[in-house]
Amino acid sequence: MKRILTGILATLMAAAAAAQDKVELAKNNPVAIISLVQGDVQIKHPDGDWQPAYWLTLLRPEDQIKMPDKGKILVDFFSDDHLEAVDVNTEAKVAFKSLTKIQGNGGVRREQARDRAVVEIPIPYMLERKLSSKDLAPASEPDAMEKEKIYLAATVWPEAFPPVWQWKNTNAKLYRLQLFNEWDEVIYETKTPQNRFKFPYHGPFQLAKNSQYLWQVLDPNDQILVRKYAFTLLTTLHARELERSEKKFEAAQKAGKAQQNHYTDMFILYNNRKLIDRSLSLLLQMSKKDPENPMIYRALARVYLAKGCPAHAQQALDRELQLNGVDPLGD
Repeated sequence: MKRILTGILATLMAAAAAAQDKVELAKNNPVAIISLVQGDVQIKHPDGDWQPAYWLTLLRPEDQIKMPDKGKILVDFFSDDHLEAVDVNTEAKVAFKSLTKIQGNGGVRREQARDRAVVEIPIPYMLERKLSSKDLAPASEPDAMEKEKIYLAATVWPEAFPPVWQWKNTNAKLYRLQLFNEWDEVIYETKTPQNRFKFPYHGPFQLAKNSQYLWQVLDPNDQILVRKYAFTLLTTLHARELERSEKKFEAAQKAGKAQQNHYTDMFILYNNRKLIDRSLSLLLQMSKKDPENPMIYRALARVYLAKGCPAHAQQALDRELQLNGVDPLGD
């Protein structure tokens, strides 16, 4: 009897340890993203239920994927930016750097390498950033949505050197553009009659490439026309990478061959280079292609916040939650 009890206890302890391991693995940072999904593909998080697999869903170790008899899924791993696919009628599990088959008639396939350098890519912060009620508090201010439409008209081209800024023309006699360093200290200010400005070649100082800055624009009455938001001045190498990628993407769009994974590639690139304006434009396109996808609205909420538009962010968050997204607010 003692031997039987010992065996039962050992079995229970092993099961408890395995369950604890799964919980701890689930707390790891995401290791991959769903780059493309077609058909009734399902995913399951540890100790969760099967649910629809959405385009842009982040995956962690121990997540499971179930492929139906029709459909397709591509998983992009952050460790080296490679793609893997799961065959139909197959279940697979996410590991740190790959998928492993659990059961089914098919297997797991590594997709052919893409025409770009194989490097580790950062986790998209536009999907991971934690939201707080403080971030969204200004959304309740009077006429917030209308004011933010002016802010959303602003654009910066950080791939140009020197960079170029443009904002909504409100027929003001003079506009006041201010630049800030990453510590939010004013480093440059100028007045211009045009709603477009290019930093002078022989300015008072040189802007540093691969550095983050913030900018805002005021009118003569100190009315904000561009609410302060960040950009990173691209290096020549990064600017060329951006140009090549955008040309390929635009060509695929014009030919009607742009698929979800092409949009995902651009989303990740814009996210990595902190190209907020381009991220916003791309996500709005993606929302039209897949209007019932909560993950797209999750990303939109964060891009709007990055651009200083909490009312639009709240609207995107509300839509995400309507679509059964999970996105809790902190204090």
